Amino acid sequence: DTAPSVTPDTAFAALADSRRRTVLAALREHGDDPVDVETLVDRVVSREAPSTPTRRHVHTSVVNVALPKLHDWGLVEYDSVQQTVRYDPAPLVEGLLAATENDDR
Repeated sequence: DTAPSVTPDTAFAALADSRRRTVLAALREHGDDPVDVETLVDRVVSREAPSTPTRRHVHTSVVNVALPKLHDWGLVEYDSVQQTVRYDPAPLVEGLLAATENDDR
């Protein structure tokens, strides 16, 4: 569990991108339960609508960019083989994410 070591720089970097904020917000709804990547992509598309590009574009962005970065930063557990992801909450990220949620809607 790497979440306790999340630094302010990591938290701000993770939340600097609106797609990553959307991914984390969607994962928060599932608590500790792993989420299928396809389900996560559907949640991201629905949260970003109507400004969302195609679902395919969102899928590519989430799988190839957002999830690997969030995994490297210790904020999610991403299993690219099983295509599942689980949110690993960090208190600092939780507080910042909650503060930005109203701005992203």
